[in-house]
Amino acid sequence: MITNKGEDMNYNSIKAVVLAGGSGTRLWPLSRQQLPKQFLKLNGDESMLGATISRLSPLVERSDAWVITGEKHATGEAFSELDGLHLILEPCGRNTAPAIAVAAAVMLDFNKDDPVMIVLPSDHLITKKEAFQKCLKQAIEVAMTDQLVTFGLVPDAPETGFGYVQAEPEEGAIHKVLRFVEKPNIAAAEQMLEEGSYYWNSGMFVWKCSVILEEVKQYLPSLWTVLERMRARWQTGEPWQEVVRDSFADMPDVSIDYGVMEKSKRVSLVAADIGWSDVGSWDAVHEMAKHDEDGNEISGNVLAIDCKNSLLRSEGRLLAAIGLEDIIAVETPDAILLARAGQSQRVKEIVGELVKTKGTLHLEHVTVRRPWGSYTVLENSGQGYKLKRIDVLPGGRLSLQSHQHRAEHWVVVSGTATITCGDLTRTVPKNGGTYIPIGEVHRLENRGKMPLQLIEVQVGDYLGEDDIERFEDSYGRKK
Repeated sequence: MITNKGEDMNYNSIKAVVLAGGSGTRLWPLSRQQLPKQFLKLNGDESMLGATISRLSPLVERSDAWVITGEKHATGEAFSELDGLHLILEPCGRNTAPAIAVAAAVMLDFNKDDPVMIVLPSDHLITKKEAFQKCLKQAIEVAMTDQLVTFGLVPDAPETGFGYVQAEPEEGAIHKVLRFVEKPNIAAAEQMLEEGSYYWNSGMFVWKCSVILEEVKQYLPSLWTVLERMRARWQTGEPWQEVVRDSFADMPDVSIDYGVMEKSKRVSLVAADIGWSDVGSWDAVHEMAKHDEDGNEISGNVLAIDCKNSLLRSEGRLLAAIGLEDIIAVETPDAILLARAGQSQRVKEIVGELVKTKGTLHLEHVTVRRPWGSYTVLENSGQGYKLKRIDVLPGGRLSLQSHQHRAEHWVVVSGTATITCGDLTRTVPKNGGTYIPIGEVHRLENRGKMPLQLIEVQVGDYLGEDDIERFEDSYGRKK
């Protein structure tokens, strides 16, 4: 994982910044807050983030792509998708304008020239790669003339879920932007489609780092003030990622569209017909997938008889379906979603109800990946105990921690554990066990060459993750 190279960074003239935040609500139960859709493999062997970076090549190589994401994603379930990438880690969510401004400032301050910066969401599908690359080259050429360039998607339906951009009806692919339009009602969307000079707002942009910073300074002075304080610190030698961690929360919560693009007088548009989808619902996933002769998209452990036009997806258990039509069914180890086709946008209502319960079904999966391995919740009774299986990779080490409201019992079922409990560190082989009292500082390690697996029984009044007091992070850095 690459987060900060200090002053030794050597950039080329074109960089990509991929925005990989997101809350993971619309594709629940597969997507969770700790592993939202951009880190999932929904359409092939690559995650949506991986596909976003791949489609930039050969114009932009992987080494020139930067990812802006939350610290919790980088140290949580999404760590494997982010490992090895240049990262800018956000300690909290502050929308797109602060993220883009920080990225532009870092690239400008640690670069010998003024890079062109491509900004892309990480969770969009683009099926026409050659057309995308052509539009990207056109956008870069325009951006070199000190314009802010946005990709305007050629609409094929009067969609009410997207914002629109009105552009001058000029010949060719490049247009001067007249105005941005908020998500319209159906009548307004139909009118715009009929006029023909409106495009869907894609959230994809190209500009020079210096130019976007000039516009931020002009139109977002409160953000600029914080950014200048941050730049002053890292220009005098402080690691920029530490500065971001310390000051990012002081920035205003504002989107780049609202804060800059809607106000700027130097915005151009590249008309893009690139096979785009924001994959914003299970209906969209069904639409983009390959179908069988009955119009079904079937994946995983599924047995379907006489089903039509349905999305049937299983992550583990057998999903058996008979006579279903226009149905979405998604199975994960801890939840099953059933919805009528056309209704999957309402999944966010389900997530909203789950948030009210204060449980974890909207946050994480039964099996949660970590840099050191994974853990799987085998039973969560709600009656004062929880049962987990913990898998630790060779060389893996959990953070030093303690719990104020629960004790833990560990039994090693495979491999050999090195367990620190208080001042004592000892080796526990297969069939051995240990007891971690409430409040005791402890750590679990696998110093062997074989995977370690143990069963953990938590007993206490409170079994939530925020009961953990950590003295180090997942990479062994002291807090």
